[in-house]
Amino acid sequence: MDITTAQLELRNSYLRGGPGTIISGIVWLFAGVAANNTDIPTAFAVLFFGGMLISPLSTLLRRSVFRRSPPQKGNQGGLTVIETTFPMIGGLIAAWLMLPFRPDFVFPLAAIAVGTHYFGFRTAYGDWTYWILGGALVVVGSTSIFVGVPSANIAPLLVAAVEVIFGIWLTRQSVIRDQ
Repeated sequence: MDITTAQLELRNSYLRGGPGTIISGIVWLFAGVAANNTDIPTAFAVLFFGGMLISPLSTLLRRSVFRRSPPQKGNQGGLTVIETTFPMIGGLIAAWLMLPFRPDFVFPLAAIAVGTHYFGFRTAYGDWTYWILGGALVVVGSTSIFVGVPSANIAPLLVAAVEVIFGIWLTRQSVIRDQ
């Protein structure tokens, strides 16, 4: 299977990754609400453990609502997404390690980890939108660390908004174009 065919199949099967991006945004929203109503360690636990639900919930959504079947077993493009997950988890662990020292850096570092995770999706789906999405999340995290805007408690809410908006865009593009 050539890369163009593999990308088309992944875009069609996973709706360009839109449902997963929306669900990720919802997880970030819950974490942001927790950050503003409890404490950063609790909010980070919401983000981390909620993040474990992204894949199963997006699979349920794409199969039950959008009636999309999984890609062929031989499609290597899905490995790109999986391979970028491990460095993201490493970034989330680094963010978690900052809790006792710089809790205000935890969500910005997590935003950078998730943003860089999205860069590989450009190759998997053949869609430049992921470079823009990943860059936006890296900018949110970096400016929160270096400039203090957005604040550490607002950063997860901004990440949530960015992901939901991009997720809706990606899903819409898939429904309209990838038939």
